[in-house]
Amino acid sequence: MNPRTCVIVGGGVAGIEAATAFRARDADSRILVLTDEPWPFYARIRLGEVVDGRLDPQGLFLRLDAWYAEQRIQMQREARVDGIDVPGARVRLAGGESIPYDALLLAVGARPFLPPFPGAELNSVATLRSMNDAVQLRRRMVPGGTCVVVGGGLLGLELAASMAGTGTAVTVVEAASWLLSRQVDPEGGAVLQGMLERKGVAFRLGAGVLGVEESGNGAARVLLKGGESLSADLVVVSAGVRPDTTLAREAGLAVAQGISVDDAMLTSAPGVWAAGDCAQHGTGLYGFWSAGAEQGKAAGASMAGAVVNYKGTVRQTTLKITDVAVFCIGDMSAPFDRQESFQDGDSYRRVLMDAAGRVAGAVLVGNLDERKALVVSSMTGRPYRP
Repeated sequence: MNPRTCVIVGGGVAGIEAATAFRARDADSRILVLTDEPWPFYARIRLGEVVDGRLDPQGLFLRLDAWYAEQRIQMQREARVDGIDVPGARVRLAGGESIPYDALLLAVGARPFLPPFPGAELNSVATLRSMNDAVQLRRRMVPGGTCVVVGGGLLGLELAASMAGTGTAVTVVEAASWLLSRQVDPEGGAVLQGMLERKGVAFRLGAGVLGVEESGNGAARVLLKGGESLSADLVVVSAGVRPDTTLAREAGLAVAQGISVDDAMLTSAPGVWAAGDCAQHGTGLYGFWSAGAEQGKAAGASMAGAVVNYKGTVRQTTLKITDVAVFCIGDMSAPFDRQESFQDGDSYRRVLMDAAGRVAGAVLVGNLDERKALVVSSMTGRPYRP
């Protein structure tokens, strides 16, 4: 096979796993990774440790320059792609440079969702998605200050607990009536809430945000439905993400909620693949690390000519903040034939199974000792053996 040029747009987990998988099958072709960030590949899921000061940015780096050189992977940082010429098989950079490709992967991730409430554009309102966001949040934290986190999902809770650990007074505002409502049942959510409250995190559940107003000296006031208002030096919105489909739409690729891909991670355009948070496989949008890694590996192998048959990723998430631990797998709203549940203080377990004892969905709060058994059953279809 003649050497080719493989261009990967995005330097996160999907892009780097794709580059690795491609190189493992093709020793000669050029691999170019374009990222608009100034940082090397880092552990995005641990950004809270930079916000609360446990680590400097370098502590999250997963691949250093020597690795890229050894793998003969070119990493071009602060390179923003602003267009794709599919018929001409070229990508266009913001500075005007045009780069030809034989195989192109879009691994551009997702963007934080900012609900359209008044005041979302104020300087006191921030999001956490990138290393730059984490560094800026760290700089803006006021010793002994106050923070309102809008959103009680995984990232919002991790951030709230991290900031509370620095002495910041943190209140989480969540529209649902219990925490992690997409992953955890109400009983598990209540156990988790109690654990986090003992760490200094306050909650307003079943509360919607009407807007944010400036209150002087850079501070803000968060207005809630029902009339309550919360003062804050900083408001962090953690209301989920949306797949970044801008490049794909403008290039004429098929897009649903994310960029539509088949079992080989191919898009509707010849020679163009997509993987990670920006991609939609069937009806599946994942948005978590392991799915991005698996999709990146599949895309890289396919780009190198291997036969790939990606069938989806088992949904599992883990929240771990010091002694606060939560693990979820499968679908807690799935049909089931029997269930096991248990609660003892800060330890909660609920497992949904079919008639053969195979796990359909499960949640663990506090004690994660059974996590491996749940993963084995969910991924292999074997009966659950605690």
